[in-house]
Amino acid sequence: MTMMIQHKHLSIGIGCSSRACTDDVIRLIEASVDHIPSGTVIATLDRRASIGESVASALGLRLVLFPASILASIGGITTRSSLALSKTCTANVAEASALASLGPDARLIVPQMKGRFCTCAVAALSLGVHP
Repeated sequence: MTMMIQHKHLSIGIGCSSRACTDDVIRLIEASVDHIPSGTVIATLDRRASIGESVASALGLRLVLFPASILASIGGITTRSSLALSKTCTANVAEASALASLGPDARLIVPQMKGRFCTCAVAALSLGVHP
């Protein structure tokens, strides 16, 4: 389901397995958000810097990377994965990355969405969501 998102600041958090490719992540992002405004950031786990750089470059966005220890401390995630926890030491990379990149006032506006070998979530500061 695509949503119209009005906001001041937006962050797209991504999580992915080593089998994900840039196109997998971009397809998921495009299915999750109908318009990516300038100033939006892509955020992910520092161990996924390579795919994060590829996605950010393809979309013309800035990349923000976080170590797992920071992502594990982020509150407000709505989806927890035992697999993600065992592989990365954080229960949700996409949601935690999106929230972490905008700070403590950020809120999820698109909870974790699953794609082929990847996940994404969208967080915002000042926002309104319209179906």
